[in-house]
Amino acid sequence: MFSLLILRLWYLQIVKGDYFRNLSENNRIRSVYVQAPRGMIYDRWGETLVANRPAFNIELVTEDCPDEKRVIEKLEKLIGVTPGSINKNNPLSRKRKPFEPKLLIKDASRDTVAKVAVNKFHLPGISIEATPARDYVYKESASHLLGYIREITKDQLSGVKYKGYQQGEVVGQFGLESNLEDMLRGVRGLQRVEVNAMGTRISEFSFEEERMGNDVYLTIDAAVQAAAENGLAGLKGAAVALDPNSGEILALASLPAFDPNIFTGEISTDAWRELSAGRTSKLTNRVLQSAYPPGSVFKIITALAGLSEKVISQYETVYCPGYYSFAGRRYRCHKHVGHGWVDLRSAIVESCDTYFYSLATKLGIDTIHKYSTDFGLGMPTGLALGQESKGLIPSTEWKRQYFSKAEDKIWYPGETLSVVIGQGAIMTTPIQMARSLAALVNGGKLIRPQAVRKISGEDGHAIQEFIPEILSQSTLNANAVKIIRDALIGVVNDKKGTGGRAKLEKFPEILVAGKTGTAQVVSLDVTAKGDHLKDHAWFASYAPADKPELVVVVFVENGGHGGAAAAPIAKAIFEAYFESVKSHKVKLVPHNIEGSINRS
Repeated sequence: MFSLLILRLWYLQIVKGDYFRNLSENNRIRSVYVQAPRGMIYDRWGETLVANRPAFNIELVTEDCPDEKRVIEKLEKLIGVTPGSINKNNPLSRKRKPFEPKLLIKDASRDTVAKVAVNKFHLPGISIEATPARDYVYKESASHLLGYIREITKDQLSGVKYKGYQQGEVVGQFGLESNLEDMLRGVRGLQRVEVNAMGTRISEFSFEEERMGNDVYLTIDAAVQAAAENGLAGLKGAAVALDPNSGEILALASLPAFDPNIFTGEISTDAWRELSAGRTSKLTNRVLQSAYPPGSVFKIITALAGLSEKVISQYETVYCPGYYSFAGRRYRCHKHVGHGWVDLRSAIVESCDTYFYSLATKLGIDTIHKYSTDFGLGMPTGLALGQESKGLIPSTEWKRQYFSKAEDKIWYPGETLSVVIGQGAIMTTPIQMARSLAALVNGGKLIRPQAVRKISGEDGHAIQEFIPEILSQSTLNANAVKIIRDALIGVVNDKKGTGGRAKLEKFPEILVAGKTGTAQVVSLDVTAKGDHLKDHAWFASYAPADKPELVVVVFVENGGHGGAAAAPIAKAIFEAYFESVKSHKVKLVPHNIEGSINRS
């Protein structure tokens, strides 16, 4: 018996000595990591879009709790939640270090915090910890651009990008919060505290202060962003406004949107399904992740191709009886009674399909493909916001590669008639259409869109500034551009123009130029039933018409006609922009982009 006693003492003091010594010390002194606030996010004028607020988490240290199950049951009864719900929302069985707190309730309400604080004596091991939480000031506004943060996942913890992160930390999971994680993330602090047997903090005796993340200044104008979102309220669609000379985005709106603030708490399965499932997915960024047939706004590109290739002239006319006969089939114009004799200008102003059907037979699909890709269609824009659709600009080579059957590999001339008016096998995103229109009015510069202007450190000085980047430079036919820009002014300002609802009533001295588009979802021969089969509405525009400062593209999913559904939204965006410029006295001077071409 004496030998067994000696053996047991040897085991406890020698073999397990370090373990019990550490356990004893941790009952008295503990190291607590202090989460650092993330950097703030501002709009181009310094208005706060994303800030930080205090949040309170309810945590449990198992080593301080004599009966974990009973304590949690008491807590659930105290705060009035369903028994077992705490463990369901935050599984308590996952691995952790000794004395590492288990998160029970994230971002608890004030009522819950008060009840726990008053009854803490009856809840051994339970503590209330204050931590900074993200506050998206305008809730759903610019949510697809800003993104959201969530607790780091197991897969992320094992990745190289998140080296040094710990389980339980929050990271950007979407939008700029994710793409600028390295800049927005601060440096966590370390605090050593003394606790009693109940785990209650008695005193603090050393502290390594946390450092806040860097602040980010966007190119977004909060007023212009609000106008875009208000215009799309209740609809599915997208709107993007950018400076054609620098590529700076002043508004990026995708609806339906979501409130990033909901990610600071727990999200139920039903709530997540509502955010991510179906055609109305709130997490889909329709500005750059969804591609659609561009409809008649694509006529801007095909008209430029026709003039530049000299297959049409400014004054050449085509008779429109309401259809175009080709290969034994009638291709219908949107105006069933026809437009009569039209030249290029009237064909653009009144959006005559027949004129462009005629143009398609002279251009061919590969010429259309060339001009489209020169203007950045059919490829990602490079805006760093996660996955981006590249769209589709068809060609004879594309069809040979895409299809497997020999008869399907052939490109038929009749298919070109559909593509020339933005239908058929062609898909673009709103951000692509905005960039292509910007290239038309800025002299052929294909610019990478940007949403971030600068990043500032804790002393307020810029540590990184984002300058415009020209990806390519096309040599445009100056006379062709002049003819088309004159026609685009007529779309909005002529009596027969299809975009009259975009005229600026608040700024009548400023002319808007643009092109309406109505993209069919189903064939004209099919009787559409259901809102999801209605036509899509487009409006691509810029202002002032003589010296463009802003390009605005609006897309309304299943919205009907572009002139009726999309043009009024663009009008509201333009008026918000010019009001913002007026209120801030002077427009921000754009970066000098001459000579900054990236040939890669």
